[in-house]
Amino acid sequence: MSDSQLKLPASMDKTPLKPPAVTALAVNSLQLPSSAAQQLKSSGSATGNPRNKCALKPGYSLMSWIRLCNSGADLSGTGGRVVPVSRSELALHNQVNDAWMAIRGKVFNVTRYMDFHPGGIDELMRGVGRDATKLFDEVHAWVNYPQLLGKCYVGPLKDNVAANVETDLIRPPPAPTELVPRFDWIQQRSELTLCFYTRRMANPGLLLKRKDASDVELEVRVQLGSIWHVFSFKLSAAVVWPPKTVRVGPETGKIEVVLTKQVAEPWQTYGSQEISKLNSTCDERLTYEVLNCEVFNHDSFELCLQSIEQSVLVHLPVGYHLDIQLPLNGELLERSYTPVPHNCLLSNSDQIDANASPSIRQEFLIKHYEKGAVSSQLKQLQPGATVQLSLPRGNFGLSALEAHRNILLLAAGSGITPILSLLRSLLKRQTNRIERLQLMYFNKTQADIWLKDKFQALQEADERFTCKNILSEAGGRISQELLAPLFNKQQAESFSFVAVCGPTGFNTAAVNSLRELKLKPGQMHVFQ
Repeated sequence: MSDSQLKLPASMDKTPLKPPAVTALAVNSLQLPSSAAQQLKSSGSATGNPRNKCALKPGYSLMSWIRLCNSGADLSGTGGRVVPVSRSELALHNQVNDAWMAIRGKVFNVTRYMDFHPGGIDELMRGVGRDATKLFDEVHAWVNYPQLLGKCYVGPLKDNVAANVETDLIRPPPAPTELVPRFDWIQQRSELTLCFYTRRMANPGLLLKRKDASDVELEVRVQLGSIWHVFSFKLSAAVVWPPKTVRVGPETGKIEVVLTKQVAEPWQTYGSQEISKLNSTCDERLTYEVLNCEVFNHDSFELCLQSIEQSVLVHLPVGYHLDIQLPLNGELLERSYTPVPHNCLLSNSDQIDANASPSIRQEFLIKHYEKGAVSSQLKQLQPGATVQLSLPRGNFGLSALEAHRNILLLAAGSGITPILSLLRSLLKRQTNRIERLQLMYFNKTQADIWLKDKFQALQEADERFTCKNILSEAGGRISQELLAPLFNKQQAESFSFVAVCGPTGFNTAAVNSLRELKLKPGQMHVFQ
């Protein structure tokens, strides 16, 4: 259900609410309600969702909950204090009129939320008085619970004081819970939407593959870290390829694939599926053809590739790259490149099919080295030539940045490419919204700066972002002295996280300088 489908409540609580005392919560990041406190007969979802939902009674809509959160009411019951909670104490709050639950180490007082819960009171009561993390992840791990229940926060969950310390010391650590995407589907008369839910900050990747010309069979792969979760579909009827829309949320972890039905009519079911897994390091190659290869500036060129017959669609996780492989003198040469966002390339855009889904294409900015075997070969490619691409590779964890609001980006030369996808993701972040994002871009001369106009336009459009160009011809170098003013802890806007990408020497100098400034390994990431 989208925000536009929400109905305003027919009535409000009788007790008038005070004017908002805090910044309003963002509606589009909250779980959408569809339940009531009363016991109503539930029915299966017409969209294929296995979870049952209830109808809301007047005055308990999402908008009503937001108003209540902004009213200044003490929803946590602690008077604004953060109170650590033991497991034994948590277990005491297990009634409808006194309900606490823990999610990922945080305890929330959900008593006032009971009547607003989409699944009804009984469903919410399943997690009351205990650690409900596993139950939460099974049902709706993608929901932004810190914002939805932020005003209900009691405090951190701590271990029982009476716990047997000796036993805890010798007990083996629990095995990490594997994150498995949850599938759902929604349909309109003329469209089918395949939905895959992971969890917040999962930063998933996506690969769609057309299996045959009948357009009934297709393969959907969801990449989570080093694992591909493969969904092989046989649909009830044919759809139009390529998909109408593909949406991948690095922050929400939600994926939506919107397909147009060849015949506009309701389906009884989406069809069937088989599920399997692949390791993301597998040596599978995807064949792409050259759409165009054009000069970008005096020593760089842009390369636009498209899968053969548009049969494959790939969406990379933020910060990941692809390996381009091509033959030369009987050998296979391979180099790693990060695709750039589709709105970055400017020349010859009229030569590209405007109706093609953007993720059907992969676009690169590549620096040409006179003695570089791969870049020299790529620069000479003509439209129609083919190359082999690897599956997405990388180890960037987007969740490492979740707690940071002031982030510094250090890039040198072509090292700007992985930073581009990170820029867009950070500025769109809804949870723990970015306060300050600064790019320090190192190059030799003004002529070497890539996308200068793009960065200038972004700086003018969003006051949180600034770009500073550092030129070596003017004596600019990465150093501790250059970076030290940015990490003055006496200033409120001191940077707490740094992402670095450039040549090996640049990366080494940057990391050494940051260590001298007392940054810990967990406060930096280097794109290799």
